[in-house]
Amino acid sequence: MDFETINIEQLEEAVVVFYRSTSQEQAITHEWLTKAEASPQAWQFSWQLMQLGKSQEVQFFGAITLHSKLMKYWHEVPPENREELKQKILETIVQFAGGPKLVLNRLCLSLSAFIVHMLEDWPCAIEEVIETFQNQRIPNVTADVQLWIMLEVLQGIPEEAQVIHSSVKRVTLRGEIGKRVPLVLQTIEAYLKQQMNKEWDTEGYNNMARAVKCVSVWIRSIGYSIESCVSICGVMLELVNKCYWPCIRSGVGCMSADENELAETCLKAMVSIIVQPDCHNYPKTAAVLIKMFLDSLCDITQREWRRDNDNEDIIVHIYMLFVSAVERHSALFLSGITATDPELFAIWSRMVHEILQCTDKPGIYPVEESCSTMALAFWYMLQGDVFAMPDEEKRKCWEHIKPLYAHLTTVLVRKSEQPDESSIDKWNSDDLECFRCYRQDISDTFMYCYDVLDDYILEILAAMLDEAIAELQTHPTHWTKLEACIYSFQSVAEHFGGEESRQIPKLMRVLSEIPYEKLNEKLLGTALETIGSYCSWLMDNPTFIPPAIDLLVRGLNSTMSAQATLGLKELCRDCQLQLKPYAEPLLDACQATLSAGRMKNSDSVRLMFSIGKLMSLLPPEQIPKYLDIIVSPCFEELQTICQAGATSPAARIRTIFRLNMISTLFSSLNTDVDEELKNVHNMQPVLLVMEKTMPIFRRIAELWVEELDVLEAACSALKHAIVNLGSSFRPMLQDLCYFIVASFQTRCCAPTLEITKTAIIVFFWEESCKPLMQQLLLEFVKHSFKLFENTPHENFSNISDTMEMFFACLTQIIKKVPQVLEDKTIAYDRLIYYAQRAMTLPENGPIRASTQFVTQFVMQSRNHAHMTEVVLASGEQILHTAMICVGYMTPRQQVDKFADVFLSINKKYPAEMAVWLKTVMSVPNFPTELISEAEKSRYVTLIIKVKFNKRLLQQHLTELAGKTRGLVPLQSPVN
Repeated sequence: MDFETINIEQLEEAVVVFYRSTSQEQAITHEWLTKAEASPQAWQFSWQLMQLGKSQEVQFFGAITLHSKLMKYWHEVPPENREELKQKILETIVQFAGGPKLVLNRLCLSLSAFIVHMLEDWPCAIEEVIETFQNQRIPNVTADVQLWIMLEVLQGIPEEAQVIHSSVKRVTLRGEIGKRVPLVLQTIEAYLKQQMNKEWDTEGYNNMARAVKCVSVWIRSIGYSIESCVSICGVMLELVNKCYWPCIRSGVGCMSADENELAETCLKAMVSIIVQPDCHNYPKTAAVLIKMFLDSLCDITQREWRRDNDNEDIIVHIYMLFVSAVERHSALFLSGITATDPELFAIWSRMVHEILQCTDKPGIYPVEESCSTMALAFWYMLQGDVFAMPDEEKRKCWEHIKPLYAHLTTVLVRKSEQPDESSIDKWNSDDLECFRCYRQDISDTFMYCYDVLDDYILEILAAMLDEAIAELQTHPTHWTKLEACIYSFQSVAEHFGGEESRQIPKLMRVLSEIPYEKLNEKLLGTALETIGSYCSWLMDNPTFIPPAIDLLVRGLNSTMSAQATLGLKELCRDCQLQLKPYAEPLLDACQATLSAGRMKNSDSVRLMFSIGKLMSLLPPEQIPKYLDIIVSPCFEELQTICQAGATSPAARIRTIFRLNMISTLFSSLNTDVDEELKNVHNMQPVLLVMEKTMPIFRRIAELWVEELDVLEAACSALKHAIVNLGSSFRPMLQDLCYFIVASFQTRCCAPTLEITKTAIIVFFWEESCKPLMQQLLLEFVKHSFKLFENTPHENFSNISDTMEMFFACLTQIIKKVPQVLEDKTIAYDRLIYYAQRAMTLPENGPIRASTQFVTQFVMQSRNHAHMTEVVLASGEQILHTAMICVGYMTPRQQVDKFADVFLSINKKYPAEMAVWLKTVMSVPNFPTELISEAEKSRYVTLIIKVKFNKRLLQQHLTELAGKTRGLVPLQSPVN
């Protein structure tokens, strides 16, 4: 459409289609309307669309078009037309004073944007707006609406200053607008004081809330000395109390929606005031304000400190104000402790008491209360600030906060209690997930308590454990307190080694004596997790291992099998040698559990890790028996699936499951762990398995050639075998190579590439294996090239995962085994060619992998003449491709990945780099026509100059990408 001659009727139809149609139609119409909005004609048609009688959608589009033009295209307004534009905006505001509010709001923002642009030419604009609307100078418009308009315009001014396109620097705009802050805040404060003794209706509440929001916006966007905010904070505190207490005293108990909104808005505004960036420069005023907050609001927090209270929303915002204030001014309060300032110390003590009360809010989060979570970050900050102090001050503050953290520990144990059977019905899945995250935050906070209390935390937890056991004996169904105590011990487990001999033995005895069968299953789950957490302690205290094993085996056959398999995995990993006397009965228990078939697939897979570790401890002659009992069913099922030749979804799931079981076993089964057996020349059990089963792996690769997740599971099993056994895998290396080459011939894909890389890195160093590994590398490259050649260039994104894996593997190979580069038969020039193809893809993975490969290749190239020749022949093209990517092709957030390419070439080929880059950038309109020749020349100089500073080069490339894509504003720079 020709935007010089826009048809208004057609435009109106498009607007209606956009607001009333499906998403697909909206997308097409949106693009068209956006172009219309940007056209010079929009200055005219925006007014036409806002004529009376038009539909609300059309009028709204007219208003947002006017606002958009004022934001982005102010330079199109001739100076002589600006007064007329102002009058037109004001007249239209009056026209829409009766609504719709959507249109009126956008017109008010348009006036805000106009004022920001005209600050120099219309310096008294804000004063005039306040005088006009506050004194009700507009005829036929109600006082409430005039106030609404004034507040919308005032609120919009600092917001528009953040986003408009202007020739004036942001810092200058902020400075000019900052001169008007006192006037705006005084106006709003005077208005709020006027309302204080009136009866408030809904409109009154809304306008007061709007006025307070205006304060917030000016404070957040522009800022104002807190010394000048004391008075308005006093007014807002009075408003909060006036919203809260009448409903309490009248017996209603619950605040109305209007009262809630106004109170919350006031509290949020005070947060904005007390956390301003420069407020630490006014410590006395900060202390005055915080004391005001406490004096005014503590009665409310005390009144609402109960489970399922009526006014939780206001309490959340009060505590948010308290926490924000003390976090922002923690240095002030800590200095009060060290300097023994009694007044400051009193404020600090009151504030910490309030935050402790917030943490200890009655009820279970998030269903019965919603405050306590916001206090947890404070406890992290407090101990961090104390430990960052100079030694003498630190000791004094540390002694002061120890009792605080001791009390906090008892609070956290209570707050981590789970809902019991009587209350769980009120919880939905979102609540449970929220509680899980909250418990993890509590667990982290226990760690901060340990940092302050050291070993004393165990004494506190042990005393609470005694209380919980006593309560359980009196009330056999009260399990939640005991579970919370055990969870608390689990949270600090990593701090305690085998030397702790008082409280942890007591914990272990309790865990083994609890009658789990009579109590909620969650208690058993937490106990199992706790056993896993204390495995490093068990390693030094092996007498406690048998009861731990008994508990874990009980867990395997329960609904808590996931926790049991996790705990057993930790035990077998940390205490493997200590488990030798128990290996056989434990294996029997694991086998019985697997045979029962009640566990989830993921738990069965995890259990195989423990089985591998335990099997590694057996005498060599006993291992085949357990391999036959436990591992044979896996391969028998795989054999059956392969023979049937069916690739159904069910067969696929079972194949992956069985392969994952084998993979996990291969990662942990290694008989070299036992010093007594290291010198006995017995073949590794994994090799015994693989000798018999390699044909199955080959058949799986053929049958599931189109299913990457199946191939990945098969290759993962083989990779784990190689990594676990290392050089002991050598007897099976030939078979592995046959498997890999056969897989390549069927399909070149990421899993096969990765297993190839692993084999080359492990075995290339062994002379006897070197020829085989050289041949494997050639196959690796040959089959990858074949895939690339057979893929049309426009379809390279379809193989992006394979390209990513190919170059990632190559990078690892040449980093860890640089000798592979001595082979002159590899087509290095084609490697560089395809790396450049990968650079130009839109996917992040191939971009990252290919740039890393090119970087590594260039860095190694000076060691080999044949590689030097490739770089000298391809260097200019590499830079050309890199510049295309930086200039327009690569997603902008990925541009910094190319810094390594430029740095490597500049380091190894500095003279050539200067010539190549200048040649590449000398082409007219390259990489795009949006950057001038002078700018290109400047960036060439900047890039060449950077030899080592990667961050600086990334900054240059990001800026260059912004210029070439037209994303850097052509108007003056943004501050």
